[in-house]
Amino acid sequence: MSPGPLSRPHQDLDGPLQCAKCHVFGAGKPELRCFECHQEIERRLAEKRGYHAQVVKPGTGSNDCARCHSEHNGLEHRLTRWPVAKEKFDHAKAGWPLEGKHAQLKCADCHNTKFIDPKDRAVLKRHDIGASFAALSSTCTTCHRDVHAGQLSEQCTSCHSQSTWKNPPNFSHDKTQYPLTGLHAKVECVKCHRPSSADPNSPVQYKGFVLFKYCASCHKDPHGNAFDGDCSRCHVTEGWKQIRSASGFDHSKTDFPLLGKHAAVACKDCHKTENFKVQIAFARCLDCHKDQHGGQFAKRSDGGECKACHTEAAWKPARFSVEEHGKTRYPLVGKHADVACAKCHIPKGKETVYHVPFAACTDCHKDEHKGQFAGQPHQNRCDDCHTPAAWKPSSFTLEAHNRSHFPLKGAHVAIPCSGCHLPKGVDTAYHPPAANCVDCHQNPHGPMAAAIHCENCHSVLTWKERRRFDHNQTDFPLLGRHAAVDCLACHKPVLEKGVRTVAFKGATKDCAGCHADIHAGQFQASGNESVCARCHTVISWKATEFDHSRHSTFRLDGAHQKVPCQMCHNQHRIVDGRPVVVYKGTPRECKQCHP
Repeated sequence: MSPGPLSRPHQDLDGPLQCAKCHVFGAGKPELRCFECHQEIERRLAEKRGYHAQVVKPGTGSNDCARCHSEHNGLEHRLTRWPVAKEKFDHAKAGWPLEGKHAQLKCADCHNTKFIDPKDRAVLKRHDIGASFAALSSTCTTCHRDVHAGQLSEQCTSCHSQSTWKNPPNFSHDKTQYPLTGLHAKVECVKCHRPSSADPNSPVQYKGFVLFKYCASCHKDPHGNAFDGDCSRCHVTEGWKQIRSASGFDHSKTDFPLLGKHAAVACKDCHKTENFKVQIAFARCLDCHKDQHGGQFAKRSDGGECKACHTEAAWKPARFSVEEHGKTRYPLVGKHADVACAKCHIPKGKETVYHVPFAACTDCHKDEHKGQFAGQPHQNRCDDCHTPAAWKPSSFTLEAHNRSHFPLKGAHVAIPCSGCHLPKGVDTAYHPPAANCVDCHQNPHGPMAAAIHCENCHSVLTWKERRRFDHNQTDFPLLGRHAAVDCLACHKPVLEKGVRTVAFKGATKDCAGCHADIHAGQFQASGNESVCARCHTVISWKATEFDHSRHSTFRLDGAHQKVPCQMCHNQHRIVDGRPVVVYKGTPRECKQCHP
């Protein structure tokens, strides 16, 4: 009756009297009874999990088993038909994709009797449990030991991944009662989570920490119990040395309130040890601060105490004011009050000198006059001419100048200093040669007058005042109208090479040298003889000296003596565009004048 012998797993059911254990008779159609023995498969199908739940056709029951597990093919027949090689099986079809480290495992690493689910083990009646693939649970603790000893969830994947056990990527300490902030986030887990007992095999304690609310539970108090033990009042998790700005500790209630820059000073800068009960000297600034001035102020009444010049707000600027400087041996007045401290006290850090020499101006100021006043009576005393109020104008007065080798008189009084002491910066000469006028004034009279002293003609009152010169002492005395003529009318200025000069020597003495010949040469004498004097004098231009009988060839007799000149000399001719009275050639016959 049997179509063939059963496979080795079912060989105990072989025989004509055992068919009913697998087949249902009288059903009218073929029907198998596989689930009566394989209850673990039936349970998985009911729970819709595992590989069979994916491949068994719904509603077919045991009848669909024969599609993959055919029987009556002999003892050596493999009861399970694998569509692909067992090693290439897509484990995701079993409801458990192999990912991460799991993908590297062999089938036997998990599918063995050691990891069979106890519920499946109880129903595996006829199966070789050593060859079963269906008796495993998806719970991690089926294969892995719960190192947390039940303290945490059985779902390891809520914290860990299948790629690595350490540094669980899904775990966030922020979801616990103690979020990790600052440097706590960098602490290794084992630093806090240690075995619950001395036994090295005892589970690590993850729950039940009740002391994490207090820093002293993990950290030693380095302050000698100087505070109440709540470290978080002053410290933050970002760093032990970082102190809360609003730590709650009020230093103003101590003997040394922290003001200004002191408020930003780190505790350790003053408290050299972490025991804050140790007393610190603070009565004087120098108890903590080094004397940066090298003892220059040690002889003061306060012993060089810093607070005389500085404040807690900042080391710079010093509060040593002009008023305070006025109490020293060198009060600051005038422009000195505006000078920056660094101009006199050259900044050199700790080497800065504050007791600078000041007996003479040249101790600080360069001699701008290059030693011109180094001798008597000034001896380079700048204050003889200058004041602290301003370098300019000089305080050197007219009275002081009159005590020098060159007293200022007349027009020299009104000349500004720069008129003689030409401004050339540091090269300005204040002791110029002044023996002669030409040492300062340009000689306008040319080389012919170089040896003549200006004082012979001029005075210091005004240059144009020339009454001191007596022209009668020359070979051309000024008589008549000549005495009223301005010098420049005869001694005319000449512009040579951009220089205006006036020549006095060599001036002509002849009338024609200065006066134009209005007679157009009618009376020109031979040689250099001047004939103007025959008719004219220096008293008047009118011809008062002309004698018609002696100086002409026509004697005036009788009534002719009373006839005005122009009655006979009434003819004119144009010379160089101007009319000239004709004298020579005047008619002599009576009928030429008398009709």
